[in-house]
Formats: sequence, C-alpha cells, structure tokens
Amino acid sequence: MKATNDFVLVIRDETVSEKNGLVIPNQGKVKPHTGTIVSAGSLVKDGNIKNGKGKKVLFHQTVGFELEYEGVTYLVLTANQIISMP
Repeated sequence: MKATNDFVLVIRDETVSEKNGLVIPNQGKVKPHTGTIVSAGSLVKDGNIKNGKGKKVLFHQTVGFELEYEGVTYLVLTANQIISMP
C-alpha cells in the first residue's frame, strides 16, 4: 500500500505487558503513540518523513484514522500530525 498527497501510512507499535513472565497483549487498552512509517505521499514536504520509510515516529493518540488492507491495520496521518521522530 502506498500513501498519496500529504498522507503518511504508519503501523502502530505493539503494546504488551508481562505478568509473572507471561507476555499478555493489551487488547482494549490505550493504543501506543508510536509507530513505523510505511509510506509517505508525494506532497509531504518534510524530507525526514518523506524518506523515513522504516523509521519510528511519535504522534498524538487521537489523530488520523485506521485503515485495514489485506489483513494489516494502518494508521493514516497527515505529515503535520507527526510530533517527532525519536
């Protein structure tokens, strides 16, 4: 899947917690605010984001929208919704 215009496709990082040595997914809890860039559209002006495929980004919890395509859930953001690249 490829982003267009000023959109950026991100896959959220997974959240897990450990309890007594067992890894338990945090389903139904607050989603993480970090993810990995999959694709950036041609109108993205920030060079770090445009060429950032595979880089980690930080964003606010309430921005963007989720899109599922071929079993993968993407978060669709605009470039200005990305807070930083740690």
